[in-house]
Amino acid sequence: MWKLLKNLREKYLNLHIQDAIDHEKFSMISIIYHSTKIEGCALSETDTKVLIENNLTAAGKPLTDHLMVKDHYESFLFIKQAALEKRQLDTGFIKEVNALVMKHTGGIVKTILGNFDTSQGDLRLLQVYVGKKYFPDFKKVSGLLEKMCDQINQQLYKIRDSASGNDILNCASDLHYHFINIHPFGDGNGRTSRLLMNYIQMLYQEPLIKIFTEDRAAYIDALNEAEEKEDLSIFQNFVCGQQIKFYQAEIEKYEKMNTPSLG
Repeated sequence: MWKLLKNLREKYLNLHIQDAIDHEKFSMISIIYHSTKIEGCALSETDTKVLIENNLTAAGKPLTDHLMVKDHYESFLFIKQAALEKRQLDTGFIKEVNALVMKHTGGIVKTILGNFDTSQGDLRLLQVYVGKKYFPDFKKVSGLLEKMCDQINQQLYKIRDSASGNDILNCASDLHYHFINIHPFGDGNGRTSRLLMNYIQMLYQEPLIKIFTEDRAAYIDALNEAEEKEDLSIFQNFVCGQQIKFYQAEIEKYEKMNTPSLG
């Protein structure tokens, strides 16, 4: 599988698909659609494109979903600029990303220990769980984030001069995995984790990663299985499969557009 990924990546880059007019923007729009759809957004991919490009809303669909998409797009532009500046991964940066993700859909959460604001990138002050899974005690979140950032920065330092596309993809996958298992915020953790994953890709000018909404169940299963078996390669392999799917779709689209018609 990883050899196939390497070959498809080389073909994708050699075709200069990334250099096509507005390709990066269209990739972002598609990724935003899939990322927000995973979180329950009702907008279609066309709705998402029209909203981002023309600021036109989809009739009959929730305002919150439109705000979620707009915030996600602004978050993408933020990490793109941060990658150009080569900002180091740290807790402050992660808070900024989450604050943008939740800018217009977050708000004050009141707890017995005090209030925190999900629209400001505040770390959670309550216990959270999804299904049967409980995430770390909120008192441990700050320390766990710092440890995660140190680990990923060390990983990036080790591969800085000789990184292959596979090495970078694995680092991006590891960041996503560790972040989502800390679940540091009251909301927006999924979208933030996928943005951070693509931040690593952007740092190295690598093609962006799309987690396809139709593979949501397999995505969650891969995260859970990797944790249960304490085996990061399980989630790395899932992300590898998603990237293969992305390359195949983009290459097929490119070849169809550039094949002379027989008519």
